[in-house]
Amino acid sequence: MASLESLNDGQRAVLQLMLRQGKSYDDLAGMLKTDLAGVRTRARGAIAAVGPDATKIGEERRDEIADYLLGQQTASQRAATREYLEGSPAGRSWARAAATTLAPIGGEALPDIPPEREEVTAPAGAPAGQQEVQRSSQLGTRLIYAGAGVVVAIAIILVLSLGGGGGDDNGGGANAGTTTTTPGALTTPKGDKIQVVAQASLLPPKGTTSKAKGNAAIVKFPENGQYRFGLDVTGLPAGRPRGGAYGVWLYTSKTKKRFLGFPDMTVGKDGKLQTVSDLSPNSPIYGAVLLTRETANSPKQPGAIVLAARMITAADVAQQQKQTQTQTTP
Repeated sequence: MASLESLNDGQRAVLQLMLRQGKSYDDLAGMLKTDLAGVRTRARGAIAAVGPDATKIGEERRDEIADYLLGQQTASQRAATREYLEGSPAGRSWARAAATTLAPIGGEALPDIPPEREEVTAPAGAPAGQQEVQRSSQLGTRLIYAGAGVVVAIAIILVLSLGGGGGDDNGGGANAGTTTTTPGALTTPKGDKIQVVAQASLLPPKGTTSKAKGNAAIVKFPENGQYRFGLDVTGLPAGRPRGGAYGVWLYTSKTKKRFLGFPDMTVGKDGKLQTVSDLSPNSPIYGAVLLTRETANSPKQPGAIVLAARMITAADVAQQQKQTQTQTTP
């Protein structure tokens, strides 16, 4: 395991440009007038040099972690690497050792190394059926890219992102001035090509009589790196929930959650609720998406759950497809 000072000038320069100036492999290939593969090899070699022995994780995982530390992954690749690190003590140990050595250059630009995998836990007050809802989504009759509901959610993102237009009421929040998932506040994505990062098919808590259901998706607009969350819900009672407003959460646990806001529309007679919200490129992939009934203007924890589902990432789908292929191979 080498120090930063032991690296050659070319390796140190590549690391500094990536970690201090946010350059990509493509950027450096253009600056250095060399091929992309050469830049990638040089950068990965520098990370390998400052990291510990990689025998326990292998060269392929070592290079994957190098790309993660240098910020050279797509959102789905980053999610897959984080999932690996959460489940691999050897991988976490290697990544932390390398990150510690890189700290003088990378500082806050370095991504966090996730702790051991944390199970998605239902928030306080969640009904007993919540885990069944999560498992049914995971097992997957509604997998990414396949479910009709997901296609609808993606279409909503495109329509509200590129065509404008949102709800029929500007008072959908619990209180005027509260953060909302307002289409009018969105940044402008470039192009109509998208990559699906994650999706969820929402169902009401077990034991309720609600007929509501919904679909959510997180997509990326590759042309400018914009990320967007879209939610499409049907079957809700008209108007607002009694004594409050609908709220949207990305959720893993009490300590790992994000309140996206109050959808800026009132549910009409058709029972539909649709909303779109910007996400930053470094947003973590949360375990679940929740539609809740909120009574506070700035909720700190999710209120009563109306709909919920586990978020299924592209990595989840790839793993499930791999397992299916293994099971069906004679």
